[in-house]
Amino acid sequence: MRDSNERQYTKEWLQYERQQPMYDSSIDDFFAKVFQIAPLKTLEDDFKEAVTEWVKGHGILGLDNFPVRDIIQGCTHYIDDLYQRYGDLHIFKNDYKYHWRLNNDKVWTTIHTLTPDKPLLIACPFPYYGDIHPTMYSILDECERKGIPVHVDGAWLGCTRNLEFDLNHASIQSFGVSLSKAGIGNNRIGIRFSREEQPGPITLMNKFNMNQQPLVLVGYHFVNDFKPGHWWNKYGEQHKKVCKDFDLTPTEAIHLCTDKEGKPVGIRPLLRAL
Repeated sequence: MRDSNERQYTKEWLQYERQQPMYDSSIDDFFAKVFQIAPLKTLEDDFKEAVTEWVKGHGILGLDNFPVRDIIQGCTHYIDDLYQRYGDLHIFKNDYKYHWRLNNDKVWTTIHTLTPDKPLLIACPFPYYGDIHPTMYSILDECERKGIPVHVDGAWLGCTRNLEFDLNHASIQSFGVSLSKAGIGNNRIGIRFSREEQPGPITLMNKFNMNQQPLVLVGYHFVNDFKPGHWWNKYGEQHKKVCKDFDLTPTEAIHLCTDKEGKPVGIRPLLRAL
């Protein structure tokens, strides 16, 4: 059931179909403050620096090897850029549902069906697990062996804790991160980190100063106000209680647990009901 003001602390409010990231009145308070700020200058460089530190604070290593940093309008923008450039991508089962919405007949990749004719795009954190994909490093090694470029979707980073992932693997070419799942989904903004300049629309938008400055302003102030670990610091004890009360297993994503069958269960409504 979608979160609303009618939420209750009952099993009917567990989310099996679409697990919503965290949001509460602190986001409303943030917007009320930031929309009163009149930017005196373009904040793009400050935004990139602030987001880079925010990403590092979530446990991402190796960013220094990705010096080309382009502003994106969320990770879906990052994904669309890849589809426009390559036509098709290797995608693992249970990754971002957007891939299935684009193509209901999508054939999911396995580690055994990886081929060098197209890149791999894989989420980290992986939305189904609320953590790094359990075979992530084996997947990367197989891609390196076969010469398959890898692009990493870090959309769920802002929801997680205890995540240590080193981007400095030879197969990884870019890493996209956005602030949407961290709490500002209606103001999509983020950064693509690349080893070298990428062709395509994102590069053109950045070269020709086509980025949305209000989104940059929101993003800059958001990462300064909502530090790494914000949601876990605020709702960590509630997460434990929900797992105990409803016989669920915790994940490293604040809004997500798993049931006895290992399937993801969204708990945002219950966290907010406590």
